[in-house]
Amino acid sequence: MATWTWSDAWVFSSIKGTGPDDGYRLSEILMTADTINHAVLTEAEFTRAVPRLLAVGLIGADAEADRYWLTETGRALYRQRMKRRGLFGWMDAIPPALGRLGEPQDSAWSLPAGAFDQAVREYLKQAKQTLKRLGGPTVQDPPLS
Repeated sequence: MATWTWSDAWVFSSIKGTGPDDGYRLSEILMTADTINHAVLTEAEFTRAVPRLLAVGLIGADAEADRYWLTETGRALYRQRMKRRGLFGWMDAIPPALGRLGEPQDSAWSLPAGAFDQAVREYLKQAKQTLKRLGGPTVQDPPLS
């Protein structure tokens, strides 16, 4: 029996926007994920969560256009569960909300070849530039898969 994972909630909580025109690029999702959990998502975590979230209608995704967004249902769930919670409130609020949706539906879903590694490089480049501008510590590049 499949169950919702903590990383499913993490991916969901890292996606913003209302449609393809203002949806997040994968590099922006990685940035948000790092901000709210102080870690970088793995490709396996992302590619497992996306089809599950798509199947229950919480997100929309266009991997070829590199755009991911919350549906109206996803925005409503997020607003309802995150009311009066801070930046890290998703950890307590979102996993149980996903669990109430029933068993997740797994399906094959993948990114275009090299898209995840490219998004990681874009995110790290931006993070380095921001930290340099702010005079903060340097960021080490993680090994790419």
